Amino acid sequence: MNLKILIRSAKQALVAHKSRSLLTILGIVIGIASIIVIMATTTSATELILGEVQGMGSRTFELIPGQTPKGPSDFAQLFTESIKDRELNAILNKRNVPYLNKVSPNILVTGNLNYDGEISSPSTFGSSTFMAEILDIEPVIGRMFDDNDIKNRAKVIVIGKDVVEDLFDNEYPIGKKIRIKGVNFRVIGVFPDKGRVAFANINELALIPYTTAKDYVQKQSHYNSILGESTTEEFLDRTVKDIKLTLREIYDITDPKDDNFHIQTQQDLVERVSTITNILSSLLIAVAAISLIVGGIGIMNVMLVSVTERTKEIGIRKSVGATNKDIRNQFLVEAVILTFSGGFLGVMLGALISKIVSIVLSNTLEVTWLYVVPLNAIVIAVSASTIVGLIFGLYPAISASKKNPINTLRYE
Repeated sequence: MNLKILIRSAKQALVAHKSRSLLTILGIVIGIASIIVIMATTTSATELILGEVQGMGSRTFELIPGQTPKGPSDFAQLFTESIKDRELNAILNKRNVPYLNKVSPNILVTGNLNYDGEISSPSTFGSSTFMAEILDIEPVIGRMFDDNDIKNRAKVIVIGKDVVEDLFDNEYPIGKKIRIKGVNFRVIGVFPDKGRVAFANINELALIPYTTAKDYVQKQSHYNSILGESTTEEFLDRTVKDIKLTLREIYDITDPKDDNFHIQTQQDLVERVSTITNILSSLLIAVAAISLIVGGIGIMNVMLVSVTERTKEIGIRKSVGATNKDIRNQFLVEAVILTFSGGFLGVMLGALISKIVSIVLSNTLEVTWLYVVPLNAIVIAVSASTIVGLIFGLYPAISASKKNPINTLRYE
């Protein structure tokens, strides 16, 4: 019996029991749809994160206190106080790091912003003008603080749109005095309405000179991180290496394993993000695959019932010359068509859900969430559904082929 006849016979048998066929493949549809949604969502999330990371520039790096975290317990190292003025000045020395272009020593400022009884809780940092440059957020009202403000420890602040709305309502913000931890700051600029850029929401951002943050607000001697940029992309690795050598000389470190600092480049972040999203996607797909197994078991049970119901049909086919192989292939093709149909419907449903997810996330997170259904997701889904049909349809098919033709003809 050729394949064309097998497929036609299988389709006739499945159409004869439409409701049962649809219910049988429901588990396959859910499993395949889950795989499509997971792969589409993680792909879109990866693209979004990588786009934000790479948007900061291929020449940038971040010097962070503490060793590179290798687990949750290691993140406490990030609060060490190993990066101070001594280290900053050594890095800025051209004899030590000749290809360093710009830096922004960063200090995380805790506490709310207060104005005339109104309160705002933005992400507040002490930084240099380089922070605004790398985020491409030139103020639309007023100005950014400059090197003189940093040198003179000026008590000035530049704030985002949401901070303005929280504190000033309809008042013009420039020149107004706001308080941070009891210190008055004069508003000199307002950032544009840009939403999220890299890992910062510009609308909820406030920047002050890092010298002011260090001496008057946080009153600390160390920096939480140093954001830097090499003169060219080609010299990024050389710059990172020079900084490491400089700091190791300061700390008298001979073994790199003893470093009390680490440096992240954009490429490092790209690789880490890709690794994390790939692992997460694999774990979620493994969970979704359970639905395929459950669906496969359901198909096997239904096929066994179908074999029992069609016992007499099997006997008639054998009596007119059908071989065991023909009977086995007939039922096997039926199982594969069932699961393949489930896979096709699952891909359609998964693509639809992924589209809805992309629209919802774009609106709620105020980001450009791409709608992407990877080709490999479709290939994996269809292949998985077909394999499930082969595996779980094999036993019922073999059971049908082994039935004795004499007994099957007597079956009522």
